[in-house]
Amino acid sequence: MAAILVVEDERVVARDIQESLLRMGYDVIGTAASSTECLAHAEERRPDLVLMDIRIEGALDGIETARILRSRYGVPVIFLTAYADEQTVARAKETEAHGYILKPFRAGELRSAIEIALFKHEMETRLERRERWFATTLRAIGDAVMAVDRDGCVNFANPVAEALLGASSEEIVGRALPEVFRPIDERTRAPITLPSPKDVASGKSAPLASGAALVSPTGEHPIEDSLSPIIDDKGQLLGAVIVFRDVSEARKMRERVALSERMASLGTLAAGVAHEINNPLTYVLGNASVVARELEQLNQAVRERRESAGALLDRVAERTHSLSEALVEIQNGAERIRGIVVDLRAFSQPDSAERPGDVRSALDWALRLIEPELRARAELVTHLEPLPGVHGSGSNLGQVFLNLLLNAMRAVAESSARKHVIEVSTSVEPTGFVVVDVKDTGIGMAPDVMKRIFEPFFSTKPVGKGTGLGLSICHGIVAAAGGEIEVQSTPGLGSHFRVRLPIDLRSEPPRESTPQPGPERRAKILVIDDELQVGTAIRRILSGHQVVSTTKAAEALELIAEDGNFELVLCDLAMAEISGRELYERLAAEHPEYKERVVFMSGGAFSPDIEKFLKSTTRPCLSKPFGAAELRDRVNGLLRTRTKH
Repeated sequence: MAAILVVEDERVVARDIQESLLRMGYDVIGTAASSTECLAHAEERRPDLVLMDIRIEGALDGIETARILRSRYGVPVIFLTAYADEQTVARAKETEAHGYILKPFRAGELRSAIEIALFKHEMETRLERRERWFATTLRAIGDAVMAVDRDGCVNFANPVAEALLGASSEEIVGRALPEVFRPIDERTRAPITLPSPKDVASGKSAPLASGAALVSPTGEHPIEDSLSPIIDDKGQLLGAVIVFRDVSEARKMRERVALSERMASLGTLAAGVAHEINNPLTYVLGNASVVARELEQLNQAVRERRESAGALLDRVAERTHSLSEALVEIQNGAERIRGIVVDLRAFSQPDSAERPGDVRSALDWALRLIEPELRARAELVTHLEPLPGVHGSGSNLGQVFLNLLLNAMRAVAESSARKHVIEVSTSVEPTGFVVVDVKDTGIGMAPDVMKRIFEPFFSTKPVGKGTGLGLSICHGIVAAAGGEIEVQSTPGLGSHFRVRLPIDLRSEPPRESTPQPGPERRAKILVIDDELQVGTAIRRILSGHQVVSTTKAAEALELIAEDGNFELVLCDLAMAEISGRELYERLAAEHPEYKERVVFMSGGAFSPDIEKFLKSTTRPCLSKPFGAAELRDRVNGLLRTRTKH
């Protein structure tokens, strides 16, 4: 029931109106004859509606009183008056009254006016409340927001927009959008033409391209934006809203994150790089020591003249042959180290934009870096063909392939090289794209995970184990080159990543020698390392012992089962088919007497599990690269310890 206040200085008329309202079912909270009485009632009772005579007692007439009621209390007013002159009506309109009834009036006219006024006021109140909600929300959000009418004139700007545009809302509202919002292309410095609201509504417009900047009195701000039409419930275009943000800090953050992710990738593979360097260094240093020792012995023999000249020449020829083989392997090892350094330098230095990206070189680089760690996880199968140059940076593409290979490797369990396969292949499409496929037979991904893998900061790894930016950055690098990256995955069966890159239209392994077997000496030692040169170098260094070397852990197990007289077993930790850890566990189960004879060799521990294993076992571990004297001293010391026991 609406509460109504009647303001009428004629007491009889006021009483008649009150009785009519009561018969209609309204609640009359009182009557007033003056502005002072009216405002007192309004302050105390807060009526839903005021029926106001224009000529009332006191200094203020009904029109002035209505103006106060509306501004102070928001109370709607219907004027009941005998005056309809042009000046009075004009003054009444300024108060935004909800009705104007001329006396005398019928009860039906009054009822209709009251109902319409109450309904109109309720609708206005709801609309005002909603507008306040929206305005407060738009002013509170962190993005800049501007609204324009259908003619493209600004009718709203929030504080963030004011700050970026360097102007107050009063200076912005009412002006055409291109007058206050002036974006340019950062590269060409050309102005960017803004679409009209009609273009926005028809879908002919799109967000500003990457590389747009806003020019304003506060400076130049790189921005991203979105445009949306404002449509009423009848489908009529009312205008458009533009939301934009200053991406200066976000751009700096992306650059910092990209650098961090790049360094994190290198950090993740630091142990693998160390392994790849330390293995050739091991046989480089070992063979260098052997050459030095042999030359010293030859010089000593010549000085002492203990043999005849002919016999001495025969011995020199024999030793020279051995030294030549050692020197060839030293050169091969040094070349491998040089190649690794070149790869790292290529990764750290930016490519020339004038040169097409070399996909094959980038892929070969990534494979070389990750292969030492990958060999313990899965069988690597490659189908690589010559490829034309593509758009994009070679070093950035190397980062993409490295991340994809890392993800494939992490999708398979450790020490499962016999169970899983990682396949890398390349091809060229007739449509003008180079294609790189990376497939694994790992754990795969659920559909909900696969949908989000390219989102920044999304990761399935435990907190602290990854930033969730690797694939996001890969997607950005490939997209920037004009390509695309796709993924297919089935839980439990593996994943398939495909990188497609547009073609840019501008555009022998170390020889392994077979050493002569050394003479049988004080101890029989077995060396297991999948680098043939490492085993060869150790055999030369330990020439005073009977050294048997193999590159296969399975063959080593057969040798132990057949012979059983090896006093020491020097075993590399990172091997493809059977790792050093697995070999040790097999020996502990099948030949427990060998548990105390194993000596590990390692170019670096590649996982927390390996580090934990090394700490848990009591067996010694030789860190590569090691020198000849260090190896001989360590082996002789271990042999003396075994003799005592």
